Amino acid sequence: MSERWLSERGQVLEAAKELEWLGLVAVSSGNVSVRVDDGSRPLVVITPMGLPYARMTAADVVVADFEGEPVEGERPPSSELNLHVAIYQARADARAVVHTHSINASVCAVAGLEIPPIVDEMVVNLGGGVRVAEYGFPSTRDLGDKAVTALGDRKAVLLRNHGLAVVGATLEEALAHCRLVERLAQIFLAARALGVVHELAPDVVETERAIYLMRLRAQRDAGS
Repeated sequence: MSERWLSERGQVLEAAKELEWLGLVAVSSGNVSVRVDDGSRPLVVITPMGLPYARMTAADVVVADFEGEPVEGERPPSSELNLHVAIYQARADARAVVHTHSINASVCAVAGLEIPPIVDEMVVNLGGGVRVAEYGFPSTRDLGDKAVTALGDRKAVLLRNHGLAVVGATLEEALAHCRLVERLAQIFLAARALGVVHELAPDVVETERAIYLMRLRAQRDAGS
């Protein structure tokens, strides 16, 4: 395997295997990427298409440009490359993108249910409620554009009838957001089943959003 982006390819592999171990993806579903720069152009280090995580190695992880042309690696990049590229182009703070098919988040996506701001850590870490994007056909730029629209300046978005996409300044942060959204979805669905969902008060959300935006500005400055 080439030594170029060896560390990043290893990190993507480890993150993908952790997602499967956590039960947030299965077999080869979902995808993981980080953004890197090669002089004047940005590149994506991303999991390959259709390869089970159990058999995946760092050599299988692909480095591609934003048009999908491989730069390193023998396999084709994930079929959801367009989703990742759309987010990277829209968000200077995004250095990692993770797409999962976790059960509770996917239930909300299928039901078209936004996860409202229900706990404090949600607003501080994700920027508010997790919205549901309009439906976009898998693997298309349309899916990516609709995800970006619903995502706004937040860190997570539900993909209608599909799953979840999250943004992180690092892969570690993105993985933490995946785990947080799945737990939030579980809490929200359980509370909804009981018939009572008490959202955070608007003034609390406003205060916590201010904290989130302060952190986001710092990440954008670091990524620009």
